Amino acid sequence: MTLFRKYNEKIPRRGILGAMMFLACMFSYVIRTNLSITIVAMVNATSKNGTVGPICTADSLTSNKTIELKDYGERYEWNQHVQGLLLSGYFYGVLPASVPAGLLAEKYGGSKVVAFATLIPAVLNLLMPWASSIHYGFVFMLRFMMGFFGGAVYPALHAMIARWVPPSEKGMFVWTMQGGPFGTVVTFSLCGQVISSFGWKAAYYVTSGLMLLFYVLWVYLIYDTPDVHPGITQKEKSYIKEQIGTSISKQKVPLPIKSVVTSVPFLVLLWAHFANMWGIYFIATNGPKYTLEVLGFNMKSGGFLTGLPYIARLGAGVLFAAAGDYIRRKNILTLELIRKIFMLFSHMGPAIALIIMTYAGCDATTALVMLILALTFNGAACQTSLVNHQDLAPNFAGSLYGVMNTFGSFPGFIIPPIIGALTNERNGVEEWRIMFWLSAGVFVSATILFWIFGSAQIQPWNDLSHSKPTEILEEEKQMTVMEVPVKELQTENDENERL
Repeated sequence: MTLFRKYNEKIPRRGILGAMMFLACMFSYVIRTNLSITIVAMVNATSKNGTVGPICTADSLTSNKTIELKDYGERYEWNQHVQGLLLSGYFYGVLPASVPAGLLAEKYGGSKVVAFATLIPAVLNLLMPWASSIHYGFVFMLRFMMGFFGGAVYPALHAMIARWVPPSEKGMFVWTMQGGPFGTVVTFSLCGQVISSFGWKAAYYVTSGLMLLFYVLWVYLIYDTPDVHPGITQKEKSYIKEQIGTSISKQKVPLPIKSVVTSVPFLVLLWAHFANMWGIYFIATNGPKYTLEVLGFNMKSGGFLTGLPYIARLGAGVLFAAAGDYIRRKNILTLELIRKIFMLFSHMGPAIALIIMTYAGCDATTALVMLILALTFNGAACQTSLVNHQDLAPNFAGSLYGVMNTFGSFPGFIIPPIIGALTNERNGVEEWRIMFWLSAGVFVSATILFWIFGSAQIQPWNDLSHSKPTEILEEEKQMTVMEVPVKELQTENDENERL
């Protein structure tokens, strides 16, 4: 909360919004990553040489002795292919949900969408122990439904940012999306401790309980726009309207699909976002499997150590966000150059770290340091792929992020099957090395394309002056809109674009 102290002093309601957005993202990741660590306690793991246990432990390396696995509850004979399917189930659900979520958030309000996207997955998560005892097919169905509803969180939040946050401060608010990766830290650390003490079933009950508590707080505290917030001051409301200016329209019109799919800057942004999510999902979804099944960490330490890179990403993210916003306010660099320079950190940095990690082998210390560095550099994404859509078309921020979230969810169901195919027969360092190289290649390609074709200019299709509005929300009908001369409006548009 202290990170938002200056916002609480200056404009309190936005400070509360930022803190709650951070928690919303955190719990979104709690629900999507809890299976990543619980599944290690739910199945029998097979190492490279055919024995049960991690390849990098002394016993596995020196003999074919079978390692006795600790009793965390019933274990299932789910091979690597089945595990990959289950880990990808959430992301299959995100695929059809993200674009509609953005559209719904723009039409009915982002706060309502986030509320449902928190409540329903929390309830479904409570059914996971039961579904596991029946058949893994039921587990997949539950994970799919969690993804379908839970995948609405990010598009809805981006729609809210467009209406609550001035352009010069968006970097810091997009940083609140780092609450997502931080949720991975919470999940791995908390679930590791809970599983070690009470078994894997308890991990599902604890995570759902915390999410339900957050749901109550969100419904009580958060509103869609400054105009409908009952506790906001007139001074704060005026400040937000003045700073946002005319880049956000009060009219509700359909997303110009043809313009979007033919926009080169948006297409390269899609690939940059895909690369960003590839790295996050690779580590979040399969990090525990690598550290526990290959490197040989125990459940307590493995959960915490696998979460360390996300703590580093969180800390680095706020520094990158503050630095980018400062450079923008002082006009030290153009906005486009800021985005491209920060891509060297957010995408090239992780690529280099992962390449080094490919040859760390069983050196757990080096491997962990490289994981930490990879996500530390990736914290700069709050100034690149996570905010660039706000530059291109703030009127459609929710819908655009819905498209991005759909495309960005692909790694979630692409990566686990690939790893399952690579490690089903032999789960060793050499098999994982292929995946590290592939991940580095994705990052590098995204950086090159963004430097060549990326943009930070507001796109022509963001202008709604020639579009027919389909709806004006009731609260917007009550707003007093000042008539602005055409010349003055053009000047204001030019100034907003410069900022």
